This record gives sequence, structure tokens and C-alpha cells, in this order.
Amino acid sequence: MKTTFRITLAILLSYILQTSVLPRVLTLDIQPDIMLATLVVLTLNGDRYRGFCAGACVGLLMDAMIGTLPVLYLLTYPLVGYAAATISPQLFMRLPEPKRFKKLVTPKLFAQFIPMVTAALLSTVFEIVLMVYRYLNSVDVTFFLISRMLRATLYTAIATFFIQYIVQFVMTISFRRAAGETSRFNA
Repeated sequence: MKTTFRITLAILLSYILQTSVLPRVLTLDIQPDIMLATLVVLTLNGDRYRGFCAGACVGLLMDAMIGTLPVLYLLTYPLVGYAAATISPQLFMRLPEPKRFKKLVTPKLFAQFIPMVTAALLSTVFEIVLMVYRYLNSVDVTFFLISRMLRATLYTAIATFFIQYIVQFVMTISFRRAAGETSRFNA
């Protein structure tokens, strides 16, 4: 129950960041996909069921937020969550450790870049799906659209690095009461 509450809190926090904070702070024409970054960080341990369920929640929120592409996010984000839970552990096992810069790059620092690579890969696939959707709706695929896709992927990968710390804080926060503190119901 506590884990479900923490995951829900992390998803809602990322929803608030993506819809309210980032549009006011960043003046870029493209915003990073904070929801995808949060989904990747939540599924780092390889729990596919958690990834699918969290992706379904994120998809519902995104459909409610965007509203122009009905059911697209509800179909894609559970698959993104499942894929992130599958890809992240495989990347961690298969990427070689840097031998040349072993003193500079610690295993902990190296492990922090795995979510960025996973988010970049999944963001690219998601942007390609959106590009195909736009193409089917008679929008020309131009260099501008491709550069927009690449910038969105880069921004999402960079945002994933920072989202790791926020999600880690939310998942490890303690909700215990201080000793001696009583609630009004116990008094």
C-alpha cells in the first residue's frame, strides 16, 4: 500500500511539473516528456507489472491533459512502461563498464545514465509513433518535424537525469510521526 501511494505521488508530482511548472519556467517551443521520464525511473528495477500499471495511470492523465488524440496515450504509455521495465535491466547488464576512465566514472555514476539512455530510446520510438500519426493526418514530414523529434528526445533524456532525484526522494520519504506527537484522534 505504501509503495502504491508513493508511485501515485510521484506520478502526480510529475504531472504537476509537466503541466504547470515547466511551461512557465522553460520558454522553449518543445517541453521534455516528464511523464515518460518518471515512468522510466519508476521501472528501473524491472517490475513489468508496475510499469504497465503506472503507464496506464500516466496514459489516463495524459489523455485528460491533452484531449486532442483520444486513447493514443492510454494505449502507448502502458507499453512504454512495460518496455522500460524490460529494457533498463538489459541495458545495465549489457553496457560495458568504462575501463579507461574507471577512476573518474564510478559504477554509481555510470548507473545514473542507464535511465537516460532508456528514456532517449523510448522517447524516440514514441515520437516516431506521433510522426506516423501526423503523417496519416496529412501533415508533411519535414526537416523541422524531424528536428523537433530529436530535440524532444534530447530534452526528455536530460530531464530524466533530474527526475531520478525527485522520484528517489518521493520513494524514500518517511511518513512516520515524531516520537511523542499525538494525533487529535488519540487524545
